[in-house]
Amino acid sequence: MKKTPSALAFLAVGVIVLLAGCSSLKVGNDYNPSADFPRFVSFDWLDNRPGVSETVRTAMSQSQPFDRDLRRAVSSELSAKGLIADSRSPDLLAAYHVGVDDQIDVADWGYRYQGPYRGWGGDIDVNQYRAGTLVLDLIDTETMSLVWRASVENTFDDKAAPEETARRIADAVQKIFQLYPPAE
Repeated sequence: MKKTPSALAFLAVGVIVLLAGCSSLKVGNDYNPSADFPRFVSFDWLDNRPGVSETVRTAMSQSQPFDRDLRRAVSSELSAKGLIADSRSPDLLAAYHVGVDDQIDVADWGYRYQGPYRGWGGDIDVNQYRAGTLVLDLIDTETMSLVWRASVENTFDDKAAPEETARRIADAVQKIFQLYPPAE
């Protein structure tokens, strides 16, 4: 199935609400153990660089509110880590990827309701939900290699207000950056 611009926009908007329940965030990371993390003192966004394909630019900006809120949160966290924004000659380039998928959770309780309430339940519960993943990459501009990647997964609903969504994005990004720089 070919993804249309409206389908891609829906995907990105769906990720906005990915962060709806921060208590259930699943955060993970990976990094290049030979990277010299203290050397990295500045950053920019990958899609801001000359020569980056239009596909990358489009993929990273499908939802303007999400893109704006995420970039603001990432920039804030990198600044808190002592890195400065530098569009001329950054040490790191940041990029993000998002994915949303419908999931089904089936719970087999192993028993049936008995007695007068027989019609009110059953032994299997089926729940459909949406699951989303945000992946954040940091790329060494000197080697153009990935040096750090973090991801956050969560289930969500699509009823969060924009202000709440921005707060949840900031909370999720803050949790991601608790893992940066990697402990040595």
